[in-house]
Amino acid sequence: MLEFHTPSEEDRNLFPTTSNYLAYEYYYSYAVIWGDSVGLTLCKTDTALYLHLAVDDVFLLPLTDDLPKAMAELEQHCKESGQRFQLECVPTEQAQELTQLGYTSEHVRDLDDYLYESQKLIKLSGRKLQSKRNHISQFERKYTYSVRALRTVEERDECYRMASTTWLENQEKISDEINAELGALRRTFDNWDNLGLVGILICVDHHLSAFTVGEVIDDKLAIVHFEKGDTSFTGIYAVINQLFCSMYLSDVQYINRQEDAGVPGLRKAKLSYKPASMVEKYRITRQ
Repeated sequence: MLEFHTPSEEDRNLFPTTSNYLAYEYYYSYAVIWGDSVGLTLCKTDTALYLHLAVDDVFLLPLTDDLPKAMAELEQHCKESGQRFQLECVPTEQAQELTQLGYTSEHVRDLDDYLYESQKLIKLSGRKLQSKRNHISQFERKYTYSVRALRTVEERDECYRMASTTWLENQEKISDEINAELGALRRTFDNWDNLGLVGILICVDHHLSAFTVGEVIDDKLAIVHFEKGDTSFTGIYAVINQLFCSMYLSDVQYINRQEDAGVPGLRKAKLSYKPASMVEKYRITRQ
């Protein structure tokens, strides 16, 4: 059987360092930021890197150069251990390959990542994004604000306090998912330098009003991990989105802003920025 363990810094080099995958779950940052929330464990063999999420009792796509062999090894493990054989968040290309191998695939729309062209998020040109430009103009006329890079421990602590107070108070319901997100944010700030993260914050009248945290994988892909704002300031999200992209992501081709998890308001907001494409994700089972 495969032997799984909680990831550590020693496992970092097992993960991709270039944009082999457009889905954000397949990078080391996901293991650090969300690992505790989803119960992530891993196992490395000569064939593949296997990732298991205890919270849903599912596997992610094995990271391997020999997918048929890896799937056979994983199926044998499930047969011997009694663990459920089910994969989630499998990208389109690998899902198609697995379908040809006889597996069953099912598209899970709520887990699809939104992929945007960085230049379009910076320029916001065209009629379809006119409302975003209007929001930014209104914000700039109405408020006195400042923008700076998110660098110090003190700034990160201030951002966490803002998320756990102002942002939290704006939520209709404090769900388990919200609490998990705050835990993930805390781990993000605690591992800032180790993960090589970048971010900015906006202060309105000297009060912290929004912040964004992201990661550049390579010149093809960046990931926005968190974006929090005080919605009492009209246009705050449009402003910080554009500013962060222009300050840190202008040389990157695509920006992954993650999934909407089936939340109607979040889906509407992400679609309103006209994604270049969706990183579709599939559930894989064996009939």
